[in-house]
Amino acid sequence: MACGLVLGATGVTVATGALVALGRHTGGISTMNEGAPLFGVSFVAFVGGGLALSGNGARQERAVYAAGIGALAGSLLWLGIESTLDDSDGARKVAATLMGAAAGALVGGVYGALSHRENGSTQASLLSVHIPF
Repeated sequence: MACGLVLGATGVTVATGALVALGRHTGGISTMNEGAPLFGVSFVAFVGGGLALSGNGARQERAVYAAGIGALAGSLLWLGIESTLDDSDGARKVAATLMGAAAGALVGGVYGALSHRENGSTQASLLSVHIPF
C-alpha cells in the first residue's frame, strides 16, 4: 500500500515537473490543452516503469522508495540553489523545486532499480540477467 502511494506521488511529481519545465522553456502554457499531453505521458511513463518492475517485488520497492527519496533531495537541492540567486522570486523557487523533484525522482528510481542486489550478491541483478539468443 505504501509503495503504491509513493509511486503515485512521485509519478505526479515527475509529470508536474515536466510540465513546469515545458512552461519555463516555452515562456508559459496558456491553455490546458498545451500541457495535458505532456502531463499524461510523463505520469504514465513513470508509473508504468514502476509497475514494470512488479515481477521483482524487492527491486520495485527499492526503486519506488529511492525515487521518493530522490524527489525530496532534488527539490531541496534546487530550492537551495534557486534561493542563492539575487533575482529569484517565489514563482522561480516553486518552479525550480518542482523541476528538481522530478529530476531527483528519475535519478533515484533508476539508481534504486539498478543497484538492487539479490541474495547478497555483489553484482547488480539487472546487469546479470541472461538473455538467450
